[in-house]
Amino acid sequence: MDGWIAQDDMSAARVFSQALDAPFVCLVADGMGGHPAGDVASRLAAECLAKMLCEVPEEQIGATLRQVNTQFYAVMQRFPHCAGMGTVVAGLVVRPQGVTVFNVGDSRAYRLADGRLEQISVDDSAEAEWEAGAFMPRSGMVTQSIGGGWEFMDIEPHLHVEPCRPGSLYLLCSDGLYDALAPEEIVALIGPDLAASANALFEAAMAAPARDNVSFALVRIAIAKREAAP
Repeated sequence: MDGWIAQDDMSAARVFSQALDAPFVCLVADGMGGHPAGDVASRLAAECLAKMLCEVPEEQIGATLRQVNTQFYAVMQRFPHCAGMGTVVAGLVVRPQGVTVFNVGDSRAYRLADGRLEQISVDDSAEAEWEAGAFMPRSGMVTQSIGGGWEFMDIEPHLHVEPCRPGSLYLLCSDGLYDALAPEEIVALIGPDLAASANALFEAAMAAPARDNVSFALVRIAIAKREAAP
């Protein structure tokens, strides 16, 4: 988000405003548990995608995700201690003419509209029938990821394109959040103040308790306020 990448624990939500005079990229990358260097994988994906997705046209977003996946395997070949590292990712690229939502793995992108959450990402999950917030057993196994294999595996990123509408509100999150809270609980905690909403979501997930890392971002498209003429 405007060059800012978080990897360490945060004590409170951080708020950013970004003018759309350039493409805006926001994403959540969740390193795969049980694989080596999950923290390295999530940061590498965030750094590469935050830079590269700002520089390509909309029609090349999927190819860019595949390119980053290829780069992962090159890094793993060069650094054997990182072999098998992988991450899942969900994010969006916002331009004045449209929003492109992307994901690989089981991190999710939602749109909040009319008092309900609408999932606009696609789960690459071994449990296709699993319901968020139901506290049902879930293996956490994903059917594709960026990296994550011992030999090269190509990916097919999920993409969704829609108009850039002022007032639209998106939630990007790792499975640690949606596994802990049902959709109606998430909706009830999101209000006009995004910082307060983020803090409330995190506290509720921790109290649930969450069984995995809880990483998420709230993104709202707003109309820029014009300064009054003197």
